[in-house]
Amino acid sequence: MKAFILCTEIEPRMFPFDKHYQINSLPILNKEMILWQIERLLKAGILESDIYVFLNYKPDQTRNLIKKYQEINCIEPNQNLDDFLRKNLEIFKEGAIIQKGNSLISVQDIVSLEKSEEDTSVLLIEKRQKSIDMIGAHVENNQVNQFLAHAREHYVNSEVAGLFKLDKHALETISCTNYGFSQRVTGSVIPNQLFIENGLNDYLKEGKKIQSVFAKDEVHHLQFPWDILNVNAYYLNSLTQEINSHSIGNNSFISEESTINGNIILGDNSTIGKNVTINGNVIIGDNVNVDTGAIINGPVLIGNNSYVKDYAKLEPNTVIGSENRIGHNAEIEGVTMKGISAIHYSEMYGVIGQYVDIAAACVCGIVRFNDTPQTHKINGRIYSDIYSNAIFIGDYTRTGINNIFFPGVKVGSECALYPGLNVEKDIPHETLVIKKEEHIEKEWGYKKYGW
Repeated sequence: MKAFILCTEIEPRMFPFDKHYQINSLPILNKEMILWQIERLLKAGILESDIYVFLNYKPDQTRNLIKKYQEINCIEPNQNLDDFLRKNLEIFKEGAIIQKGNSLISVQDIVSLEKSEEDTSVLLIEKRQKSIDMIGAHVENNQVNQFLAHAREHYVNSEVAGLFKLDKHALETISCTNYGFSQRVTGSVIPNQLFIENGLNDYLKEGKKIQSVFAKDEVHHLQFPWDILNVNAYYLNSLTQEINSHSIGNNSFISEESTINGNIILGDNSTIGKNVTINGNVIIGDNVNVDTGAIINGPVLIGNNSYVKDYAKLEPNTVIGSENRIGHNAEIEGVTMKGISAIHYSEMYGVIGQYVDIAAACVCGIVRFNDTPQTHKINGRIYSDIYSNAIFIGDYTRTGINNIFFPGVKVGSECALYPGLNVEKDIPHETLVIKKEEHIEKEWGYKKYGW
């Protein structure tokens, strides 16, 4: 069977990681999401030459990431899915699997959908968000009756996972369907774009059947910046729970003067030096130096060619990117991307983009006075999450000494922040923020002191 991966359009809700990333180019355990997607399709038995990647936003980035897969078919952004199907339908006589680019689905669930009894099936999950925030399905007796977008609660009883198995007729129906949703709740407003689910509603009207297959594993959708924390924490915990002994690479060394309370996978040419404390299971890459009093509370993953030393501290569920420099009392929790630097008493929790400079004494506040999740207003809608109090900083941004980040703030890419700045609200991409102070000067001396 053939398979499509539909890369997404630009997603403003992913700010500040919208400017430099196609969504499925974002990292999960230091490997881009599209590589996870391709590997899972291959493990499910789909041939490399039968995978079609529909490029969209930032096609050059996607092409570069998947260049090692020389047999994969790349469909250029000027050819939409419906147009491509109309021109090439005969290639897909046996149907195809379609995966939305912002969804990460397990091999087991891909195989379950492939092996479903009906030629046209859809992967679903139990509702975990409000119906008005998703595309849902109404399911009865293992069959889908209809799909609705952003419907009221009682109209749908499950959530679309982002993976479809479609026969040739279903593909043809999608290629000719109207844009938007023909079936909708009265008064709903839906963008004028192609929805696979709308085509499948047309398919159902023709008397065809669509089988429902419910996912057995976790399904992740990347839509907001805090989703990066969710998916990385989930897979880091899954991976580290499987570690039951030490594994030490070539030319690597663990000092006898370190304290290890857990199991470690240590890559090649890496060192755990004196007075290091490691609690829990940890994965450390190649050419990594963990030294001089560093404290690592697993589960943690440290990327290649990085160092963590001089009493730096990594908290649980942290993924450190490659070429990171974490030193001198810096404390990090969350996800850092390639090339960041954090030293001198800084304390950060969240997602830090590539080559961000965390200056001395930068700190973030993540607990609100009323202990509630920070809400984010995006395109007029309010969103929150268990990770929405975290800090999100886009690529190539320079922070200033003693910046203080309020709960949930997002700083764009290629910004510069003035020393001593309180970052109380989101900062757009490519912005220099300078603090304006007013000083009052008065006479002072021993006479004023009271002599």
